Amino acid sequence: MRRLILALSLISGIALLGITTAEACGDKSLRIGRGIRFKRTSHPVAILIFIPSNASRATQLQSVLKKVGHKPNSVQGVDAVTAALKSGQYDVIFTDLVAAASLETQIAASPSKPVLIPVVAEGTKAEVSAAQKQYKCFVNNPHIVERYLDAIDEAMRSKVHLLTKKV
Repeated sequence: MRRLILALSLISGIALLGITTAEACGDKSLRIGRGIRFKRTSHPVAILIFIPSNASRATQLQSVLKKVGHKPNSVQGVDAVTAALKSGQYDVIFTDLVAAASLETQIAASPSKPVLIPVVAEGTKAEVSAAQKQYKCFVNNPHIVERYLDAIDEAMRSKVHLLTKKV
């Protein structure tokens, strides 16, 4: 009888240890010691963020880009963009599609010649296709962080390609 009870308790203990818990979306990232891991970039990029229509999105984007390893700076107002372009060396500028056209002359006059990446928040198909024709890189869905990172990679590839053509 003791052997039977011991065998049953051993089998039930092994069965209970083998049960996995069903976790909802996001529960894995909320566990202590198991947060979301960001892959740090090996080539940090200096980024200027000017999104006048949504300042909270600009600060969220800035914090995510810092975690990845880039060097973002967020500004508000066209005068602040002009001052930042004159004083700093930037590789990439994120801005709304509406503000992108007005910034092109300032970017052309900037000594660092950053790549302008417009962010299309809620654009129609016509606006998205126009942005695709006009700009080398753009962010179509601003709620997905990977879109920003892909746009940065594409912009830096195009910038390096342009520099090798000049030499």
